[in-house]
Amino acid sequence: MTTTAPATPTEGEFRQSYYGAGEHPDPEGELNRLRLQATASWPKEARVLREFGIRPDADLLEVGSGPGFTTELLLQEVPQGSVTCLELEPHQIAEATGYLQRRAASPPRIIEGSILDAPLPDASFDLVHARFVLQHVPDPVQALTEMRRLLRPGGRTVIVDIDDRLWGSVHPSADLPVIEKIIEGRVAMQAARGGDRLIGRRVPALLREAGYTDIRVEAVAVSSDELGMAALEPQLNVRSRYALMVDQNPEAAAAVAHVADLVDQFLALPDASAMLLVFMFTGVKPEQS
Repeated sequence: MTTTAPATPTEGEFRQSYYGAGEHPDPEGELNRLRLQATASWPKEARVLREFGIRPDADLLEVGSGPGFTTELLLQEVPQGSVTCLELEPHQIAEATGYLQRRAASPPRIIEGSILDAPLPDASFDLVHARFVLQHVPDPVQALTEMRRLLRPGGRTVIVDIDDRLWGSVHPSADLPVIEKIIEGRVAMQAARGGDRLIGRRVPALLREAGYTDIRVEAVAVSSDELGMAALEPQLNVRSRYALMVDQNPEAAAAVAHVADLVDQFLALPDASAMLLVFMFTGVKPEQS
């Protein structure tokens, strides 16, 4: 597939709030963060997926499949089924294609397109999976409605996402007022790009609005005490994760640098412990809809 990097969008034109091609200051570091983000909590997420009813023979759609790290894991959950990926960004498709050709025995079909208007037929899948996607979508109800369209009757959508005010905890505690200020800045930046880092608290209501039934919620926690701090450290890397915010708002530079120094001091503590939270939501497409 030949791809061309999209033009940089102007304010108000973002198709989604995640980094576009060439935007991240450390793309290799971001790929490593995404890989660890996919694998750190996966054993627990997979257990919840099975509780939600994923079957080994399911036809599964992964929305916003990115570089393919979660795709590789989902393929293991449906060995007699199929995985189709829907991804908006050509550079992510290129990354996933190369990665999955090396790692997957049977690479999935990858479709370029938006979940706001998916180029896929009605009632094609048993399960739709969207991991850290809904927070980036400018119209989450439309996205969830489109996911429901793609499900067979009785099929299930699974959303994995965050709420930045329920992000987790660290021990020993750091300068929390400064950290909270930085979090608020990141929430505001993503909102300006059409996203919502507080989406977690809204998902059940959004699922109801989009026509789902049997709505369920689970929380998944990962801790440095069970995984080791190296598995979580990229998620705590303030310098990398907040670089775009500083670039767009230079007044935030001093506060971000202060928090980054606090994180460095925290990580150097022999008894440092961190816990991060993600939330899993599911709803069913009614048999008659």
